[in-house]
Amino acid sequence: MDVSIQQIQELIRQGEGISVEFKTCRNKINRDVYETVCAFLNRHGGTIVIGKQE
Repeated sequence: MDVSIQQIQELIRQGEGISVEFKTCRNKINRDVYETVCAFLNRHGGTIVIGKQE
């Protein structure tokens, strides 16, 4: 699925909610990302925005 910069900016502007989560990662995907995936699978899906924290 291709996502435009404008779509990502809109997700960030709207903030986290029941179907949007923001996660930070350094060298690998953290356990809480997997927990969020499981939570989304048990509901109606969602979007995880993963970024690298400097």
